[in-house]
Amino acid sequence: MRKKKQKKSRLPQIVGLTVLFILLFIGWNMLGPQLEIPKPISQATDDFKKNPKIENIIDLTGNQAKAVTDKVGDAAKTAGKTLKDTNLPDNAGKLADSAAKGADKLGKQVKQGGDSALVKVSTVWHVEETVNSLRSNPDWISLRKIPDHARKALLAIEDHDFYKHGALDITGIVRAAFVNLKAGEVRQGGSTLTQQMVKNVFLSSEQTMARKAEEAVLATWVERKYSKDEVLEMYFNTTYFGAGAYGIRDAAKKYFGKDPSQMTLPESAMLAAMPYAPSALNPYENPGGCAKRVRLVLKEMLKYGYIGNTELKEALAKGVTLKNGRTLLLE
Repeated sequence: MRKKKQKKSRLPQIVGLTVLFILLFIGWNMLGPQLEIPKPISQATDDFKKNPKIENIIDLTGNQAKAVTDKVGDAAKTAGKTLKDTNLPDNAGKLADSAAKGADKLGKQVKQGGDSALVKVSTVWHVEETVNSLRSNPDWISLRKIPDHARKALLAIEDHDFYKHGALDITGIVRAAFVNLKAGEVRQGGSTLTQQMVKNVFLSSEQTMARKAEEAVLATWVERKYSKDEVLEMYFNTTYFGAGAYGIRDAAKKYFGKDPSQMTLPESAMLAAMPYAPSALNPYENPGGCAKRVRLVLKEMLKYGYIGNTELKEALAKGVTLKNGRTLLLE
């Protein structure tokens, strides 16, 4: 009886590990470097401008992108069928059946995401027009007018390898998961700044495979079209910083009553903290929660060598003085 119980307890773990491997395989095929998206998209957008027909986009991108998503979807469905056909004891069998249904469903979602991304590519050439329109806003501020410590604060908390990786960062996603799990709180995000910017400007916030596929395609295209500095500038000018403020200039005025170029280190750290949860971290309504996140930003800046111990101590001691005269205590 003892041996039988041990056998039953191990089977669910084996099945669980198998399903985990399947999901990792799907994720890698979906977002890994083998998806050479930029070249066909670039070619497609050029041809689309010359002859604006949807079928031109589908023809140019379909052979590569759809083949990959079909392969991934089929792999998930095959894995699900294999789990279903496996002769396992009752408890493990039920788990396998559930995993099989999940894998089959995920396979379908991957295919739908790929198909949706192909259709979305038909609008990718509008990105340049949208960016040009945003840049014409009188509140748009160039990157060179944004304090260096504001840039470093954002990179430290959101994407410290921004200038090293591409539009997607698979290694960063895995690393962030481990860091957050170990810390017991969200210290790092899995999405790159480019993905965040693309989501904020061009896409909805829905959490579906289709939307993630669109985000990956557009982020890759954006980084091929624009430099890292340009993408960072777009991020600062389009991100929601809470309190109804979109863009760093509007945020600096609403929170501090000053231009971004006049911000202090702790003020920059506060703005860098806001995109994580702009409403929940509103310093006027939740000063304690906001202060905690600001401290985390400053510590991350120290960790990555953006500031020294002296600067950290001075920033914590100074705190943040808000426009209404209230001081956000950091110590």
